[in-house]
Amino acid sequence: MAKFESNMPFISVAVGDRFDDHGWDRLDGVGKIASEEKPKRYTVHSVKNTVIEKGGDLLLQCWLNLQPYEGTRSPVWADD
Repeated sequence: MAKFESNMPFISVAVGDRFDDHGWDRLDGVGKIASEEKPKRYTVHSVKNTVIEKGGDLLLQCWLNLQPYEGTRSPVWADD
């Protein structure tokens, strides 16, 4: 599980969307497990949204349950 924060809205995400992980440092200290040359691919299995108040601010969270995907990249980005 990872936490990303932004003061701008994220793009909408739907079940079935594909993600290519090109490498980012994991919060649990395992480092980067993917790269541009060897991306890890995922699809969105399910989405959970929560709304909470924290320190007087309204916090909107979008939780993604990702499943490993062994197929090619999305055709929009070319098949490599």
